[in-house]
Amino acid sequence: MRYLLYIVLLVLLPIVAKGQDQAQYNHYIANQGVLNPAYNGTRDVISGLIISRNQWLGMSDAPMNQAINVHGPIEDTNLGVGVVLENDRLGFTNNFNFMAAGSYKLEMGRRNFLSLGLQVGVSSNVYDGTQAITVDYGDPLFDGKESLIGFNFGVGAYYYGENYFAGFSIPRFFKANFDEAAENEGTFKNTVSFEDLHSYWYGGYIFDWGEVKVKPTALIRTVVGAPLTFDLSCNVLLNERIWVGASYRSISEVVFLSEFIINRQWSVRYSFDYSLSKLGRYGQYGSHEIGLQFDFSFNKRSMRSIRYF
Repeated sequence: MRYLLYIVLLVLLPIVAKGQDQAQYNHYIANQGVLNPAYNGTRDVISGLIISRNQWLGMSDAPMNQAINVHGPIEDTNLGVGVVLENDRLGFTNNFNFMAAGSYKLEMGRRNFLSLGLQVGVSSNVYDGTQAITVDYGDPLFDGKESLIGFNFGVGAYYYGENYFAGFSIPRFFKANFDEAAENEGTFKNTVSFEDLHSYWYGGYIFDWGEVKVKPTALIRTVVGAPLTFDLSCNVLLNERIWVGASYRSISEVVFLSEFIINRQWSVRYSFDYSLSKLGRYGQYGSHEIGLQFDFSFNKRSMRSIRYF
């Protein structure tokens, strides 16, 4: 209970928040390597995740996201490394990020660890106004394409034990701004805008309830000056094979979560979310997310708790 209290306090600390323009995922606990550089290397095996999300099906130019994360530990050290490729399409804009991550793990007690992480890479942002259907022909706002490429970096922290975990991250500090690029005659200069920083606070706990395992989790997204958003989720593990659960997102969305553990190396995840707001009238087929995770060890080391987080 003491560790659970720490997690709750960590998740509830931020009270100021902000609107998001970064990709969101239902399986955020499975996506920790994408969300938090400090997570890379903490599974003690070579681990990978491929995920694709189609949001608000039925709506034209609705968001689509894809991500790949591969990471693992460096033998006989406390270091971990990983790579993240993430593509995010929204309307006429496409954002691509390639990040290389590194982490350092500190032993805080018996089987309790604190990992600190840093990631660096490049971000590419493309705006294609020619796809727009306009009333006035030749509208300069939708005439042509623009692209920006710049350096980016992010930081994170991750604390975990055998049956609990908590994390904090700012995945990317820089944001491409086409208006700023236009003012500088087509050049773009990376600057940190604290009003645009997206931070993530999350945590979870796993406990036995009869013959099943229960995993409640929470995620808070904060951006300065915009409404705070959060996800509350709970999953149940049946027969050590199937995770099923549900989640509620504060922007009035409900989510069905599932995972099938094929074996110790492979897992498949699927989720479906539906908006309870007026948005559901347009994205009437909901949002669908599917992911494939793999875990491998070349030295046959124990894969303790590999399926839980």
